[in-house]
Amino acid sequence: MAEIVLTNTGVDAFLAAHPEFRGSGAARAADAVLGLLALRGADRAGGMPEPTPALIRRLLLEDLPAFVGAAPAELDVYPAVLRALVAGLDEDRRRRAEAALAEAEPDFARAMGDPGNLTWHRWYAQRLRADGTDPGDPGAVRDWLARLDGPPLPDGMRRADLMGRTALADVLLAEVLTRAYVRDAEHPPAAGPLLGDHDVAQGIGTVAQALLDRWTAAGLAEGLVGPYAHLAPGPDDFPHLVLADALLDEHLDYYGDPAVPLPPPESGATTAAGPAGGADVEADADLLAAAVDALAGPEGEDSGPYGSEAAHLLYTLYQRGCSAESVARRAAEFEDWTVDPDLEDAPVPVPPPGPPEYATPAAGELARLLGTPGLTDADRARLDKPARELAAVVDRLAATGLVFRHGDAFGLTARGCAAVRYLLAVRRVEVPDAAEAAAWPAATLVAAAEGWPPAPAGRVLGAWLAARDGADAAWGELFDAVGTVNAGTSDAASTRALLALLDWSAVPSGALHAALADPVAGARAAAELTARGEPVDPGAVPTAARALAVLDALPAKKGPLEARRTAFDTAAARWPGGSAALVAAMAAADPHETARVLRPLGVTLP
Repeated sequence: MAEIVLTNTGVDAFLAAHPEFRGSGAARAADAVLGLLALRGADRAGGMPEPTPALIRRLLLEDLPAFVGAAPAELDVYPAVLRALVAGLDEDRRRRAEAALAEAEPDFARAMGDPGNLTWHRWYAQRLRADGTDPGDPGAVRDWLARLDGPPLPDGMRRADLMGRTALADVLLAEVLTRAYVRDAEHPPAAGPLLGDHDVAQGIGTVAQALLDRWTAAGLAEGLVGPYAHLAPGPDDFPHLVLADALLDEHLDYYGDPAVPLPPPESGATTAAGPAGGADVEADADLLAAAVDALAGPEGEDSGPYGSEAAHLLYTLYQRGCSAESVARRAAEFEDWTVDPDLEDAPVPVPPPGPPEYATPAAGELARLLGTPGLTDADRARLDKPARELAAVVDRLAATGLVFRHGDAFGLTARGCAAVRYLLAVRRVEVPDAAEAAAWPAATLVAAAEGWPPAPAGRVLGAWLAARDGADAAWGELFDAVGTVNAGTSDAASTRALLALLDWSAVPSGALHAALADPVAGARAAAELTARGEPVDPGAVPTAARALAVLDALPAKKGPLEARRTAFDTAAARWPGGSAALVAAMAAADPHETARVLRPLGVTLP
């Protein structure tokens, strides 16, 4: 690489005035600090760039953690260089700059140590220093790179994580350099330009590599785009990221936020991938991505109307906790058939492998799958074509070995579950495993499980309790969380629905008696104690808990309005004070759900 010099940054004058920074590591820090301040537009009229509060914060929290490699013992040098620069300011500017430096310095240390800020350059600069290689000796750096068999990874990190951060840092540095060159060309500074025309003519990317070599380790950036490029894979080495983006879009459609966790698969379903994923899971991700691309692209036109739904199918299978789904039921949903809400996410039994040809379930089985009584052979015949078309898409995915179809049931294999989990994690979707979810606080678990399909939600709630030996205190924490998470919001009813997923026969008697006074779980606790033959004081259960038990038992989502009205009238006839008192109690306990359930019945709310 031709020698490229970032000139007129004032670093020579700084080092002459501050000999304590003339050591190789300190001089590198001074070069990076003054160079980045100047590139960011710091005033250089005094010969050295002036560190304003805004530039100090940006330098410490954004630029240095993106572009600079340093050993932990060297980190203090960077704020020290800034302090030396700040000391030369007048009193008012010095006071403001010192305050900004004092505020940002602790976060600078955290940012420099945050694995999420690592690029390939910063990671290798850190590793080679730890191995005793001189970062100022390009020959030693090249020899060190030559000894590596493959990209070593920080604990818990993926190759795609470092690639993504590196690609972002490359774009940011190119933007900084371009803006600095244009700024100096349009308004030539008295201190002189930072970049010469000859340097920029070699390409902004070449200039950026030269600076990264100076700020991380000599010859490192050049080596990583040359003979050792395999040690720093770029976007072209990760074709599966297109599928990862599609899965992220699916998650955002469902939950609106990548931080909302998905239910963990059953224990052992993702062990092949490990927490960070390795070459095997990346290869599986590539297989899935290629299959999805083929189904959605022009060459996949023979896959029928559902070829473009492949990414959606993969996401929903994982979102179900990797439980099996029905081809016919999913085809019915795609065709806008009515499916019982209580069954739409229910797992289906997986039969032994059979003939490869797909056969739509018989009318009676189809009625059971959809929760729609009275389906006939004519109805089955109408669904046969869509179901076969969807089965063909599933079979194309199954050719990867990461999806299976046995009869009408299909799902992710253990490897497929691990691959989808990896793809979601690459895009920062929260995908805890069973052990992680079992360690959550009760409120965190309830907030997450409220949005999950019932089957995995019930399984994870049970595992959480089992991890605490089903103790009274654990049940109490869970009841309290169900009653407080989303309380007073439109999501309160779906949160309370978690109570129906619990095995009440397993609740210790002491926990049930303690729960009698709970304004949400009290009535359910009383019902369980009564079923066990234990006496219960009716006055121990709050009116709110009794009203919510009635409200949640009403058929709010299905059935004709006449049947819903009959159910309400029957409950009101048993309530002290009749319908008006019942409606008032319901509205006080949960106004959102009361309005949703009763307004369609023409019931007047208080």
